[in-house]
Amino acid sequence: MRLYLSPDRYYAIAIQLDLFDRPVIVRAWGGRGSRRGGMATEPFSTARLKDIDRRRRQHGYSHASGN
Repeated sequence: MRLYLSPDRYYAIAIQLDLFDRPVIVRAWGGRGSRRGGMATEPFSTARLKDIDRRRRQHGYSHASGN
């Protein structure tokens, strides 16, 4: 799991298998200290992971932990 943090928000990314044993990207986001947030899945792609990482950093998130 990759965890990105900003002062007010979090964004987490994990790679998991779907029901058909295909890898998918699971994204979760929300406000720190808030119950609001969301989650989405999409097909796995290395290029997409790099794009997500680039965009999170552009939006002021720092990489907090993960593999």
